[in-house]
Formats: sequence, structure tokens, C-alpha cells
Amino acid sequence: MNGVLAWVVRWRLAVLGGSLAGAVAYEVGQRLTDYDPGLLAGLVMQVVLPFGLVFAAAVSGRQHHPAVLVARPAVPALDVPVNPWMVLGAAGYTILGARTLGNLTRDLLDDGGVWLWAGFAGFWLLLLAGFWAAALGRFGVRLTPEGIVDRQVLGSLFIPWGALSGPVPAFAFDAHQVTLVVEDTGRIGRRGVRAGDPAVLPATGVNAELLARAIHEYVNRPELRPAIGTEAELARFRSIPQITELTAQP
Repeated sequence: MNGVLAWVVRWRLAVLGGSLAGAVAYEVGQRLTDYDPGLLAGLVMQVVLPFGLVFAAAVSGRQHHPAVLVARPAVPALDVPVNPWMVLGAAGYTILGARTLGNLTRDLLDDGGVWLWAGFAGFWLLLLAGFWAAALGRFGVRLTPEGIVDRQVLGSLFIPWGALSGPVPAFAFDAHQVTLVVEDTGRIGRRGVRAGDPAVLPATGVNAELLARAIHEYVNRPELRPAIGTEAELARFRSIPQITELTAQP
């Protein structure tokens, strides 16, 4: 399963482009040629494939938490991996959106009602734009030499290292989130819309324990922060016995 999800992430643009091209071709072919693909093909395209992708996205979002961080020297930063559930969800909603817009266009041509059509079309286009941005962009938690960044589609959160304190400045609350011990909330910066408690970070697409241990490392060892984002520093972090044991888990 991990291999399939890794393939989805690596070829995410092709996955999204293929879902869009296939859905549009199916809708246009039906409208222009009156071709009846049959009950089975129609069921697959309209129900099984889109809802199957959405279901797979939900399952991977809850179950896929690899103990992996990605070095990005150009930023510089350590990023969480791209989350496959966003790619699968975007593909599923793309197919559903194409089907919905196809039906709306048919109704518009038959009955008029351009304003209703425009409203629904605008809603679906905005929804799909958000899904595609989330699937193709770099979102989630990022560790930089200056602090922690939580990048979401509509906004971001910045927590400088100096705002955290305590012998355990971060811990895995559960498999899906990391809780921070924030000493100085006034130093936390927001941009755009980032809902939720600033002391709680999402562990979406990453192992929460690994992320918490990385934060703990750089809070307590400030001399290592300038090297964050380099392959050498990531290799050093991964060589810590507890981290090696964690990353070796299936």
C-alpha cells in the first residue's frame, strides 16, 4: 500500500490531469454523440471511481503516517511529506465535479437559468481549485532555522523556536496531532486563515512521534538550527538511535 501511495504522490499531477481528462472526455462524449456506455461503465465512472477515490483518501488520511521528513536545502527546511490523501481526494472530487458541471450545462441548454448554473459552477470550480492547490502545493508542518511553520491552503502559522519551552516542548497527543508547550504566545504569527489552537500541529501524512521528537531536538539544541534543511543534518537526526528505531518500523 505504501508503494502505491508513494506512486500517487510522485505522479500527482498526472493523476489529477488524468482524472480531469477522463471525466471531461466521458461527459463530452455523452453529450455530443449520445453514446450510451452501458450500465456498468456508467456505474464505474459516476459512482465507483469517484467515491472509491474519496474513500481511499479518507482511509489513507487516517492510516498513512510514515516516519519520514524531507530535506529541502533550497528553502531551507525539513518538510513533512506530501500527503497522498489530498491527491486522491482531489482526483475523486474532480470526477464528481465534471459530472455535476456536465449535468448543469445540459440543464442550462435545455431550460435556461444561467444564474443558477453560474452559482453552482462557481462553487464547484472554487472547491476544485482548493483541492488541486492542496494536492499540488507544499502544505503541512515545516521546520526552518527560525522556527515552525504550519502552511495550510488559506493561511499559515509561524512559531519561533524561542516561543517553546519545557523539558518536553512537543509531544504526540495522538497519531494525528502534535501538542506544543508554548511559553510566549505573543510571538506566534498568523497569516490568512488558520483555524484551531496554535499549540496544536497537524501530523497529517507524517508520524506524530517523529515530528514531536524533531521539534524537541531543535528546541533544546539551538546550535543545530542553522543546519536545518540540509541532507547532512537530516542524516544526523535519523542516526539518533531512537529515531532510527522509529523510522525502521513498518
